[in-house]
Amino acid sequence: MFKSGSLIFDDKKIKDFINKESNPFLKKSRNNFLKKLGEKKFNIKEEYKYTPLKQSIEKNFNLRFEIEKSISSTTEKKILSHIINDNNVYQIITLDGKIIKKFSNIPSKISFKNFDELDKKEKSLLHNHFGENDDSDDDIFSALNGVLWSKGLFVYIKKNQVIDRPIIVNNFYTSEKNIFSSQLRKFIFMEKNSKLSICEFDYSLISNNFNSNVTEIILEERSELDYFKIQNDSNNSTSFNSTNIKQKKNSISNTFTFSFSGDIIRNNLNISLIDENCYCNMYGIYALNNKSHVDNHTSVDHIQKNSISNEHYKGIMNGHSNGVFNGKIFVRKEAQKTNAFQSNNNIILSDDAKINTKPQLEIWADDVKCSHGCTTGQLDEKAIFYLQSRGINKDKAVSILINAFFDEIIQKINQNIVKDKINEILSTKIESYLNER
Repeated sequence: MFKSGSLIFDDKKIKDFINKESNPFLKKSRNNFLKKLGEKKFNIKEEYKYTPLKQSIEKNFNLRFEIEKSISSTTEKKILSHIINDNNVYQIITLDGKIIKKFSNIPSKISFKNFDELDKKEKSLLHNHFGENDDSDDDIFSALNGVLWSKGLFVYIKKNQVIDRPIIVNNFYTSEKNIFSSQLRKFIFMEKNSKLSICEFDYSLISNNFNSNVTEIILEERSELDYFKIQNDSNNSTSFNSTNIKQKKNSISNTFTFSFSGDIIRNNLNISLIDENCYCNMYGIYALNNKSHVDNHTSVDHIQKNSISNEHYKGIMNGHSNGVFNGKIFVRKEAQKTNAFQSNNNIILSDDAKINTKPQLEIWADDVKCSHGCTTGQLDEKAIFYLQSRGINKDKAVSILINAFFDEIIQKINQNIVKDKINEILSTKIESYLNER
């Protein structure tokens, strides 16, 4: 048996799986990740202090290697119910990581492929950079994904290419009580002066699903990325997500993480500003209910001077839900003239909900402007009373205050289709809050 920490797997099954890898580079890569799992001592106790992801996996899931299945008519119907009918977007549908071309709509000018479809240049990009920018040295679940990913998605935006519509990616997962088949790996490479807006949705088509989604993104000089992730899975799945962005000179990234439903969700977001004049915005909304547990771990590393990072996450917890925010800003000695800002604001709607929040700064430079802070409280009863005194009923008053709380972040969304979807989900979520008051 193979043991990493207290997670135990059948090493024969893992090695048999790796040996079936036909690509020599990817086979070597999987073995490197396996070596990390065997040699490194991951600090699960500290990094997952408030999130029982390990216990959930040990209790509910197993390592089973499944043969790729054909799409049933029932699965097709479920997929079709989530497809966005809008000609103003490009759309990619994946099932357990494999692109389903008959449901997808993307022009040939955009390179969006599975790893086994790459041409010579695309393979070269993947081989030169794959695995260099993830958090597998620090997170056991990211390292596990590096061994077990079942399908890889490759996105390549060429020099000076501006994608004229947002790309919607719907990831569907079908494996029950299995940590293998729903391991997805993505690699996004944006060349100089390129621009891309991409929005991901994750859906479990059955309950008791564990899905793992690790993404590496490289932004070359003067490239711009808007990256949205929307988590609203009604099947109470367990989900691990790691998004890792490396930015070069004068590049811009805007990341948005929206979490509304699920059993246990862990989101790692790591941004490295490796050159001068980089700019990143990190925004998040979590609106939770019932027993949902969402843990946002973020990190931004200022390595060179004259870069800016801005982070703002807001959350509302109701029922027995739990929220976790752990944000880290690193400013290295060479990163003079850095501006870095971090804020986390929370509202608790019930006595049984809770939030654990920990904003952090580590600064080694002396010419910087940095700040961080967090707030946690309840809805302002005086504000509710004031609105009622103006003829607005109590439910409407609560709805207005919750919408106002989130509006600062929603107004940052520059894609109308994403903004409309978030407002639609929030409207349903607020209605559920009101029904439970």
